[in-house]
Amino acid sequence: MAQMWPILAEFLLFLIKVVQGPADSTASAVVGTKAVLRCPNTSVSSLILVIWKIRPKSESHCSLAYRADANKTDRTNCSERMTWESSPDHDPALQIHPVRLADEGNYTCEIATSDGTFSLVSALTVLVPPVVTLTHGSNGVVVCQASAGKPAAEISWAEGNGHSTENKTHHTNGTVTTLSNMPMINSTNAHVTCLVTHPAMNQTQTIELSSELSADMTLSPILHYFLICTSSCIAVAVVALILYRTLKCRGRARGVVGLAGSAVHPESFESKTRNNLRPGTVNTTNSSTVESIYQNYSVQNIHKNINSLKTQRQRV
Repeated sequence: MAQMWPILAEFLLFLIKVVQGPADSTASAVVGTKAVLRCPNTSVSSLILVIWKIRPKSESHCSLAYRADANKTDRTNCSERMTWESSPDHDPALQIHPVRLADEGNYTCEIATSDGTFSLVSALTVLVPPVVTLTHGSNGVVVCQASAGKPAAEISWAEGNGHSTENKTHHTNGTVTTLSNMPMINSTNAHVTCLVTHPAMNQTQTIELSSELSADMTLSPILHYFLICTSSCIAVAVVALILYRTLKCRGRARGVVGLAGSAVHPESFESKTRNNLRPGTVNTTNSSTVESIYQNYSVQNIHKNINSLKTQRQRV
């Protein structure tokens, strides 16, 4: 009788392929967590054989089997992350831990008992929660981003004074990044709330923008124009001060040169001044006088001649 069990098991497996069991089901698990897939709901008291056929979308196929007559399990090309949840003669459920994105696919449990043959195909969907960030972009725009989620996250706004724009980027591993921009220029809202909804999250995730940052965005246009006007006024003031100092220095230099010339030849300077004041006279300064002025044009001679000129004027 014991020799008949293998033949009977093979025959039952053939019937499993022909006879359809319960309707297919779906299951989902968050990446990094544990997933448990069930076999058809039937009594295992008269279990003969159970086989799990694993067909991931992006990995090689594998199988797990248990024969009740020999109390033996068999593993073919399956990862160590895929095991029986408990003893297969009590519960032939399949456990995957930790779940990876590549585990997504179809898992078929084929079971044979003395009551009949049953089959159940479970489509496993792996969920990836997005990484949510809320930042203040340029030109008073608040950017809410849900990165690398599977499926794509849904973004909405609790406050805002304009229409948001949304963009989605699909990645090669099946994840999606959702980006939503909300203009907040001249907004009077103290807080900005980005609502991110995703199947991998138990509830809607809310991120609030700080009131200080909201105030900065509200005042940003005013501060922008104020800084421009202030910078322009400072630049004009600096240029005017430079011109004033330059003209003042040139005036002082001309006065010193004139005084130095009169100090070198006071008599000649006075006589030439008188001649220039007379109508019809012509200035006939010779080259030797000019040379003597330039030869005596030094700091020491200037101070010496200025003091001499002052003394002479005091005597007169």
